[in-house]
Amino acid sequence: MAKKNRNQMVAGESLVSNAPLKDAEFDNKPAVQENKKSKNKDKKAANGSKARRTFKEMFSELKKVSWPTAKKTASMFGIVVVVVFVFLVVISAFDYGIMSLVKLLMDHSIGGGN
Repeated sequence: MAKKNRNQMVAGESLVSNAPLKDAEFDNKPAVQENKKSKNKDKKAANGSKARRTFKEMFSELKKVSWPTAKKTASMFGIVVVVVFVFLVVISAFDYGIMSLVKLLMDHSIGGGN
């Protein structure tokens, strides 16, 4: 008996692969050329069905989301407002200090040190 090489296929043997088959066609019929009008209709239909499928999947995923309660949302909103206010105070203090320093330097440099 002849020894079979691993990389060679024998007639009747099926091809096995773990690679995903994207847009694969499994029929054995030869491709038939269509006129341009039907191709455009197919493309439009395909684009419409893709958009429909996308929205369907999007709404399906949104149903799976665990939405926060009103109490939890109000609590998080309060935390955000407090943090923004704290940063407002800190940044305003730095701004006031820097502006005072610039004003002091400007007065001494222009006034000639009076």
